[in-house]
Amino acid sequence: LSATGRPVFIAPTEMFSLVIGLAIKGGVVVAFPMLVYQLFQFLRPLLSKKQGRFVAIFLPAGFVCFLGGTAFAYFVILPTGLRFLLQFGTDVADPMIRLTEYMDLALALLFWLGIVFELPLAMFLLVKMRVVSYQRIKRFRRYVPVTAFILGAIITPTFDFVNSTLVAVPIWVLFEVGLLLAWT
Repeated sequence: LSATGRPVFIAPTEMFSLVIGLAIKGGVVVAFPMLVYQLFQFLRPLLSKKQGRFVAIFLPAGFVCFLGGTAFAYFVILPTGLRFLLQFGTDVADPMIRLTEYMDLALALLFWLGIVFELPLAMFLLVKMRVVSYQRIKRFRRYVPVTAFILGAIITPTFDFVNSTLVAVPIWVLFEVGLLLAWT
């Protein structure tokens, strides 16, 4: 149905390709944890005991962070963004969103916010591996708010201030959490 309640026709080929695409993407998502586990088991003999424990803790933490990002996208960003998109210009035109476009938007938001929520773990890992120092990361602190709002504008479906802020503030907070983790 459109925003005004009128029925919308979906072509059978479009629906079929949407279902097949979602099945493939869903299969990849469901299989990914097992793939990572099997890869870890394969590489485990090459790791020291300390490295093995570190990876065994880091992988589930990364999975939890990714799920937190996707949950934030699903429960906060998508409803707010769609509400704005469907109310924007309703006095001029009847807004309609195609199912395939909605699914592309939703999957992209879920994926990218899941990746963004990995930021604290990535910062912690980079410091622990001595790729970058805590002091060097701390020097970038003053650029984080501007960068967070730029990323928020890129990630969100609309360029309005509310949705960009809904993404930018968590990026900023995640950087600070990552800075705290890197300090420890």
